[in-house]
Amino acid sequence: MTNVLEKARAELKEIIIEELSKLNWPELPINSDPIEGDLSIICFPAAKKMNKAPEEVANELAEHLLKTTSIKKIEIVNGYCNITIDWINLMPKIIDELNTDDFGKGNKKNKKILIEHTSANATGPLHIGRARNPIIGDTMARLLDFSGYQVETEYYVNDMGRQACTLAYGIEKHPNKGEGKIDYQLVECYKKGTVDLEESKEAKKDIYDLMEECESGDVESLTKVNGASKKVLEGMKISLDRLGVTPRIFTYESELITSGAVQKVISLLQNSPLCNEEGGALYLDLEEKGIAGRNQKFFFTRKNGLSLYTTRDVAYHMNKFERCDEALNILGEDHKLQGKLLTIALQEISQPVPKSMFYSFVSLPGGKMSTRAGRVVYLDEMMDEAVLLAKREIEKRRKDIVGKSLEELSEKIGIGAIRYNIIRIQSDKGFKFKWEEALNFEGDSAPFVMYSHARASSILKKIKRENNEGVIPKELHLSELKLIRTLMKFPSIVAEATERMKPHKMPYYLQTLSSNFNKFYRDCPVVDAEYEWFRKELVISTKKVLFEGLGILGIDAPEIM
Repeated sequence: MTNVLEKARAELKEIIIEELSKLNWPELPINSDPIEGDLSIICFPAAKKMNKAPEEVANELAEHLLKTTSIKKIEIVNGYCNITIDWINLMPKIIDELNTDDFGKGNKKNKKILIEHTSANATGPLHIGRARNPIIGDTMARLLDFSGYQVETEYYVNDMGRQACTLAYGIEKHPNKGEGKIDYQLVECYKKGTVDLEESKEAKKDIYDLMEECESGDVESLTKVNGASKKVLEGMKISLDRLGVTPRIFTYESELITSGAVQKVISLLQNSPLCNEEGGALYLDLEEKGIAGRNQKFFFTRKNGLSLYTTRDVAYHMNKFERCDEALNILGEDHKLQGKLLTIALQEISQPVPKSMFYSFVSLPGGKMSTRAGRVVYLDEMMDEAVLLAKREIEKRRKDIVGKSLEELSEKIGIGAIRYNIIRIQSDKGFKFKWEEALNFEGDSAPFVMYSHARASSILKKIKRENNEGVIPKELHLSELKLIRTLMKFPSIVAEATERMKPHKMPYYLQTLSSNFNKFYRDCPVVDAEYEWFRKELVISTKKVLFEGLGILGIDAPEIM
């Protein structure tokens, strides 16, 4: 879909270049998305060559362009010509474009993308420190889907290895008698099993024997450990569902053993010229790949010939690419080296490699999250607190919202506040989660954007008839112009957030749109106004874009707030 504004800018840019040529002036840089205006001509380069001040060059150029083109207005700021196009002539086409059902959406693409996200060890409840992973992964999936890609989401369940075996051991040796959500019950079994592992030689032997049995493909042991992981995962799924994150596929590490995929990887890696042996264990020597120190030796078998987690990770990615064209992994910053080693191993056996999107961790005002320091906050607790705080704020603002409506709205705002506040920060930047920011109804927050959507809904409900249908004002108020410009940016913001894997661009855009909409509402009456129809169209478009944008963030758009 061709954006009307982009087309108008491109045509005007060609005209300006032609006029510069007629003046026999040097070519000048033109900014197609300036802070002020619709195009900005940068006059500094010409000023040097023409031996004139930039402002003088800008004024001469502005005078010429206003005489020879249909430019509406030019403002000179230092050495910049900030150009405003003739929006009135464009408005019928812009309104038609804004009214299309697929405004902002990308064309359907014949490319299937598999996003692996969350993949937290199934040994206990999810905590807020890792909450960025499912929220980023789900948002990227929604962005890619909105942009026309075929998207699948997947949770890779580590149901092998020491932690999974410790959980299975703990469930067997310390049966839980508690109540409540299953992941909270069974994490107590895991904790007791961990204590046994650290303090009892017999327990350590039992757990390590169980690990070896699983790696060798013993069906009974694999079923036991897989079953323990699935029980905890039941509770984790409930938390993810409440957060609005539902991975479509759950792939289990143990399946790679039983399917023979791991043995195939071992055979392929054995044939690599980088393969070496040490005490019976096989590894790739990665010195020539620029890897030094303890990671120079990429072991892919133990001394007994059995596989390691890294081996199974290679097998898992080979499996992924049988099911997709492109794979995207959402990973914590502590997985960067692991990701690099995985890439080298896959390339060594001529396999495609995934893209990775790394994120820094969320911390609390008291410091980094730590189990030993007692600063772990479970995601469920975080969501409960967010909903409670949202409820209190609604009760202060709206005495008429009560009962079931209050509970439902509190849930939408509370969960939306968490998702928005986590996505609004660039993924590779760490930050402290603060309630006063997340639930601020006036600032860069989900409640602020959600309230703007509700305000648009309220305005539209008040319009009983249409005044001057199809009539467009001869002049646009500055607040109208800023709102239209912001609306027309939606497709390019979605494209940039998707292709550059920068989902934080979406909250920033929605906050700007909401702010400009509120200024428009302040300055430009809608109901029973002279240009009611035209302004109603702007309200409809704003509501639609806010709805779509919040949907991309996995946030509900309420009709009332």
